[in-house]
Amino acid sequence: MPPKRKQTGSSQAMATRSAKKAKTSAKAAPSNVTIAETATTTPPTTTVGEPTAAEPKPTAEPATEPKAKESSPQFTGKFDLYSTLLPFLKSEYLPQGATEPQFETLYKKILFYQAKPDFSMRINIDEAKTGRFTCPVICNPMSDEELEPIYIENGQTKQVAFSEMEAAHESTIGTGLGYTAKLMLGDSDGCGCGMVSGGKGTFKMRKVWEGEDEGKGELFEGYWTFKATYGPTLRRKGFGSGNSSSGVFWAVRARKNADGKEIGIDVEV
Repeated sequence: MPPKRKQTGSSQAMATRSAKKAKTSAKAAPSNVTIAETATTTPPTTTVGEPTAAEPKPTAEPATEPKAKESSPQFTGKFDLYSTLLPFLKSEYLPQGATEPQFETLYKKILFYQAKPDFSMRINIDEAKTGRFTCPVICNPMSDEELEPIYIENGQTKQVAFSEMEAAHESTIGTGLGYTAKLMLGDSDGCGCGMVSGGKGTFKMRKVWEGEDEGKGELFEGYWTFKATYGPTLRRKGFGSGNSSSGVFWAVRARKNADGKEIGIDVEV
């Protein structure tokens, strides 16, 4: 069970999708990196031979439509996330003159930066569909210290809708099988001294591409929001009652070490 969280109050939303200035290469838009469905199946036509005059007419069995081989998305494990605002990834995702996203090209480019290693955010979702989320953009405005731990709660795999604001391209707007959850800021030293009294948000993700051969990789796309509520100290310093942030991202599964274990953050701090 994750540690007891603080209850959060209402916060003043000041929506922004731009990333805060990066302190390290792990920021939501690392400056040192050159980083960016509906399938229809037509049932086969079944030809039934015509009976002869001497033969009784057989009763036709209903045709059975073969099921297409599909890979059900698995939204568990560790993932590295990359902001869609990164120009060097955007250029791979939608090159000049292209009208549709180039998912495979983007996936390969992300793997290049992942190997450095470099990423914008990280997430770990366990078998219970709960977990933890890290994002350097979500921070104490006075110290720039990242707010953590941010826990994932009430995770579900279901049909998830993505609006124009939440999708990286118009072709990915719509509803499909995905993962959705709540984000909740847990107790930490960074929330003391009247700095931050709480925080909460939302997280959702769906698979947008998979390699043709098994084990050839998966590319995910998602959207997150978070509202931090400031305590009396930050309010007296002129930072207001809180701050809201959000962003669209691409995600790939975490790298594995020599023992085959995923590299990334743990669910428990």
